[in-house]
Amino acid sequence: MEMRQLKIFCAVADLGSFTSAALQVNTVQSNVTMRVKELEIELDRELFVRKKSGVVLTAAGETFLGYARRILQLTDESRSALMDTGTPVGLLRLGSMETTAAIRLPQILTKYRESFPSVQLSLQTGTTSELIKAVESYRLDGAFVGGYHQNAALVQEGVFEEELVLVSSHAFTSLATLIEKMPQQTVLVFRTGCFYRSTLENWFYQVGLIPNQIMEMGTLDGILSCVAAGMGVTLLPKAVAESSSLRHSIHCHALPPEFAHISTVFVRRSDSLMTSAMSAFIELAQHQLPVAAVA
Repeated sequence: MEMRQLKIFCAVADLGSFTSAALQVNTVQSNVTMRVKELEIELDRELFVRKKSGVVLTAAGETFLGYARRILQLTDESRSALMDTGTPVGLLRLGSMETTAAIRLPQILTKYRESFPSVQLSLQTGTTSELIKAVESYRLDGAFVGGYHQNAALVQEGVFEEELVLVSSHAFTSLATLIEKMPQQTVLVFRTGCFYRSTLENWFYQVGLIPNQIMEMGTLDGILSCVAAGMGVTLLPKAVAESSSLRHSIHCHALPPEFAHISTVFVRRSDSLMTSAMSAFIELAQHQLPVAAVA
């Protein structure tokens, strides 16, 4: 079993395609097919179900994927440990909710880049659920997510507090009026797994509200533009709404404290090596932002 085989296997698993995996690892499709077949013969298990539209992992493939990623992670960590002189270098793969990436991270990433130019930064945005899974599977070194989570595999460090507000167009100047009209409103949210979305759904449940329709959207700008146009309402950090170019076209409504006040938390795997690059990033993030109270 070779590292190259494991990298190819993980690429196929992530992309669901031999062709896409070949492009990612810079080889030809026939080589990807051959390497995966060699693994299947060595393990005496089929790792993928081949379909016309691509491939999906078998149960054995799902099991092996976790070990393959861990082996690759340990290989990278061992190399990093030997090369770590205390000066931040190498690759640092970060994740963030889109709202955090939009208003909180630019100053941190800029400062970090200026201070440690030898570190290669990458940033992936997603929902809290997606980001936690990416950290768990070693595809990200750390991520900013919404709230604290019962997960023994993660180290969780609060970095700042957010106040969440219900955002509407200026047609609604009070929360009472908005609640009265909620059955006719469209709720604009990110896809399932978004921490803000689940918080909003919990609030709806507590106050007994059923909105007219829930519409998923892919971008923060898209959600705010539709809210400003009167299409519906959303739940976002107050700082995001107030910093938006559309702030004069929207109205923020305060929610009860148990729903309004949440911590943004930086998560990383508890069994991963704390590199100089990661240590420096966490220190900078906590210095640049007000530290959240530990839940």
